[in-house]
Parts: sequence; C-alpha cells; structure tokens
Amino acid sequence: MRRFNQESFDYDLDKGTILNSPRFNKFEFKTAEIPPDIKKTIISYVENFQDNFLNGIGLYFYSNSPGSGKTTILALVLKNIMLKGYRVYCDSLVEIKSKLKKEFDTNEVKLVEFMKNVDVLAIDDIGSEVMSNWLDEVFKELLDHRYNKQKPTLFTSNSQIDFLPFAARSKDRLKEISLLIKFPEKSLRKPPII
Repeated sequence: MRRFNQESFDYDLDKGTILNSPRFNKFEFKTAEIPPDIKKTIISYVENFQDNFLNGIGLYFYSNSPGSGKTTILALVLKNIMLKGYRVYCDSLVEIKSKLKKEFDTNEVKLVEFMKNVDVLAIDDIGSEVMSNWLDEVFKELLDHRYNKQKPTLFTSNSQIDFLPFAARSKDRLKEISLLIKFPEKSLRKPPII
C-alpha cells in the first residue's frame, strides 16, 4: 500500500476530476449536512474500512434528486479512506467515457488498467450516460475484474440499480458488491452568496 502526502492528498497519478476539485479539502463529516441514519452508516463503513476493503464491499449512493449530497458525501468518504493510506481514483462516468475515448483513439489502455487495479474506485453519476455497446463492455470488464479481485467500488447515481441502462448481469453484480444507501429526495444545494 502506497503512502501519500496527507496534507494535500497528492499522488503521482491522477486521482480524477472530483478529488482534484478545490472544494475537496473543505469537506468534513462534522459540518456535512447528512441525515443521521445515513451519517451513522457511512461513518461505520469508513471506520470498518479495512474489513470492507478485504471483502470488496463498496457503496452505492442513490436518489432521484440531483443535489441531494451524494457526490459531496462520496468525496468525504474517499477523503477519509485516503487518510487511511488507500489509493483512490474518482471520476464521473461522463469524464471516464471521454478519457477512455481519447485513449482508445491512441491505442492506449492506461486508464482502464489503472481503474481495474487501484485500491478504491469511485464512479460518480452512473446511469446518466447513454451506454453504447462499447461502454457497456468496458464497464462489465471493469466491474468483473474488481469483483474477482475483491476491490471496493463506490458509486453515485440518480437511479436505483434496477433502472440503470446496464446489462442485467452488471446490475446483479452491483447489488452484490455494494452497500445501498438512499439519499433524500430533495436538493441540499444552496445558492451562492453575492
């Protein structure tokens, strides 16, 4: 397991768009607006992460409402996992798709291999992207590899797993490897103060 600078969360490899956000270091459990039952479950997951890691158990945050805090809480969970020394990669499915297309155009597969083998993978906003046969195959390959190696994968979505535009096998696999957490059906976003 590689160590990193815990002050800046820096690695020599890309952590993904979300974890490179300037907002990332501001996230703290004590100030996060999370319903108490969800907070308790998430804190327990992080506190017992060694067991969850060894068993390949991830998280699946979902709510039909955009802005319900799924991505913010995902970043918080990942921040705490990184503090334990685990290597993390997190990006939205849209960003992953874009990066993969660029790689395939140049016959590279670095990102897929990295996502397969990183300690913890987090994919934000799955289900928002139209799944072409190509993307569905990449997703299935990624999920199968991480499942077989018992590597935790975390997800956020505006959809329940049953309604995702994935093959039935991928949906079953997601249910098997994920602790499902339903977020409130309301937006917690606040308008900017001017």
